[in-house]
Amino acid sequence: MNDALTAQTVELLQQLIRNQCVNDGTVASGQEVRTSDVLRGYLEGSGLDIEVYEPDGAPGRKSLVARIEGSDPAAPTTPPTTVSSSN
Repeated sequence: MNDALTAQTVELLQQLIRNQCVNDGTVASGQEVRTSDVLRGYLEGSGLDIEVYEPDGAPGRKSLVARIEGSDPAAPTTPPTTVSSSN
């Protein structure tokens, strides 16, 4: 990995760690919106299909889904990978 990519990766990870999205089992815990917002800002403009979901009755418990389109039309279709989830 080159130095610029390493620095960018470390900065992103530091932001995610500082968000302190901890789920203690209550609806108000987690606040995944902070992580979802950081990842959305990081991924915007990348060409990925990005969707954000927020469960009814649980504000701040957002999940971000980013999809990478494949190039092989014969490849099997799989469900999207969750990047950030409200566990």
